[in-house]
Amino acid sequence: MKIVEIKKDKKHTVRVVFDNSKYFNFDLDYWNSICLHEEDYISEQDLKHHLAESDYIRAKTRGMWFLDRADYSEKKLYEKIVAGGISNTAAARAVARIKELGLIDDKKLASRLAEQMSEANISKREAYAKLYQKGIPTDIIKSVLEETEFDEVSQVEAVIQKKYRTKMSDRDGIQKVYAALIRKGFSYSAVRDAIKKYTQEIELCEEY
Repeated sequence: MKIVEIKKDKKHTVRVVFDNSKYFNFDLDYWNSICLHEEDYISEQDLKHHLAESDYIRAKTRGMWFLDRADYSEKKLYEKIVAGGISNTAAARAVARIKELGLIDDKKLASRLAEQMSEANISKREAYAKLYQKGIPTDIIKSVLEETEFDEVSQVEAVIQKKYRTKMSDRDGIQKVYAALIRKGFSYSAVRDAIKKYTQEIELCEEY
């Protein structure tokens, strides 16, 4: 195959047109590194190799760009890279390399997020759902949540104080708060104990 035209396509890519009217986009830096020019010939086997390597470079670059702006699990980073038009193979290879470099770690990410959610008084059940949505594997989620302290009674008490205190004035209000806390993923026993403790404290204050 003969190269008939080379032109910059986007900021980081170059479009290479061949004599059979086919064209392909390459990572600009990678293309410059292989030193091919207009009127040069390239075999289909070499073209396939260069396309794969260029795709990998683009995938790795995109992956690093995403990680500079937010935290991602391996799964979500892979999905973000593929969504940009990168092949599945190149995306998987790039994520594996980024993981090898220690720049992405599902266990560390899950542990950090679990701690933050515990401190934010998010229930363990809701934390599980949020970590799953982040693309964290279920075995890692279970392991991390077992290692993270979730004092549900204290969490429920804090949520009541912050969000539901004014609604606890009568039985109907208490029932609504009870239902809302259950929907947030707190256990029945934790909600019951926290509400019982809270109402007893109110009664004690009223007596004095």
